[in-house]
Amino acid sequence: MLPVAAGYLRYSFLTLMLEFTSHSYYSSKHEEASTFYRHSAEAATQQLAGQGKPTAEIMQALCMLALRNIAAGDLPRAWMSVGAAARLSTVGRLWHPKTTNTREQDTDNRCYWSIRMIESIFFPHISRELNPDHTYKHPPSVEPPPPIPRDSDQINAPDFDDTGGTSRDVGINTHATGIISIWSQVASYIHDIRMGEVQVPWLPESTYSKLNLSLLEYEAQLHRKHLMRNLFPFKRSPEDVKACRQYWNPWLTTHLILHASLALLNHPFIHLVALRRNRGMSQSRLFLQQVVDQAIFHSGWVFWLVGIFEDLSVDISNPLVGLAVASTSTIPWLYQFVRNAKLARKASQNLSKGQRLLERMSNTWPCLVRKLESLKELQALAMGTQLETGTTSTMIEFPPSMIWELLDPIIQPCELPSNVDNAPVGSATRVSIHVTTDFLHPLEDDQEESAMSPLDWEDSLMFGNDFLQDIYPTALVPFDLNHL
Repeated sequence: MLPVAAGYLRYSFLTLMLEFTSHSYYSSKHEEASTFYRHSAEAATQQLAGQGKPTAEIMQALCMLALRNIAAGDLPRAWMSVGAAARLSTVGRLWHPKTTNTREQDTDNRCYWSIRMIESIFFPHISRELNPDHTYKHPPSVEPPPPIPRDSDQINAPDFDDTGGTSRDVGINTHATGIISIWSQVASYIHDIRMGEVQVPWLPESTYSKLNLSLLEYEAQLHRKHLMRNLFPFKRSPEDVKACRQYWNPWLTTHLILHASLALLNHPFIHLVALRRNRGMSQSRLFLQQVVDQAIFHSGWVFWLVGIFEDLSVDISNPLVGLAVASTSTIPWLYQFVRNAKLARKASQNLSKGQRLLERMSNTWPCLVRKLESLKELQALAMGTQLETGTTSTMIEFPPSMIWELLDPIIQPCELPSNVDNAPVGSATRVSIHVTTDFLHPLEDDQEESAMSPLDWEDSLMFGNDFLQDIYPTALVPFDLNHL
């Protein structure tokens, strides 16, 4: 298709590809070629887009230009490109009859979802008002690899309830696009809190409650054949996983973004610092206990998944995964200060997993370079504080702007100085937080049982599989939810 495509479409493709790779054909003229292709593509596409012609080729070219500019760190230009594509898509829906040609319908569907995914991932705070058009079909999905049977006879094997869940499978690509749409709402919510918006989170009309409900409804539609308990990627060979990348890529996006969304909604910094701007609000200890338990558990899932693919030597290339991991890394950053030594050790391990992933991905996506630098600066602050005090304290003090740089999933243009804080005027320059897992008094029976048992279930459930692998065979699933 490309050799016979319009010139601007070829130029858009070439300028995008030259951001990620090169060829001996260009010799020492790589930069000049990329600039020429970009200028040529932009001149033609912007002129045609301005005429309101909603052709698939123009929208495809605009999407590729947007991705090229994102990779180059030019976010304003990227937003203009994808914004033009979105408006053309709207023009096509409103004023042009739907095609009956199957191939053209498939192309239109792919254009629509490409535009929506670029907006949801990179510009969620701008495109939040755009609701999905359900007349567009999701891209077709590949089937999952054959399941690996569970050995229920093994000692301490998880005893899952398989009676719930849906019987209708919509495909892994549909699940992936669904969770990305919800993620964009979570990202906007976090950004709004950064900008000073305060709500009582446990009220039914709060954004927190509505997003939790959306995630529960989403997860209820996830067919059991896509669950960890049936697929066990960590029991497969790297060759097997790499051979099915068309399935495993959206599978990883589905599960990691689901757990990252839940982790961020329940982030301790959000509930113990940011939402305490509302000084007239008494905070429920029951709610805070639930929040902390959820944050630790779901962040553990995020880094467990990262570790599985790292152990398999399978590259993760989705920039959304990188942004989600960067935001979620702020949870183990906090819990490395917790009094429980095992939880603190596991938090430190998860923090290292997140940093290694960002180091790998930042070579491809410059928008993650700043996230990586912010994570290193935050960790340097933590290490410096411990050296100054000569002890490990559960009360830590830090500039909120440093944690917001990571926690806020909204990426900033490269030319914006990293020390610019987008927090509202009047916000604190330094904040303190007591890092703890206990807001309710723990049951004494649980404490005694934990002291007698060789396995601390709180540690294993909340922080992933490394701890469990010290005790159980690798074949056992470390943990799971009844419907995940």
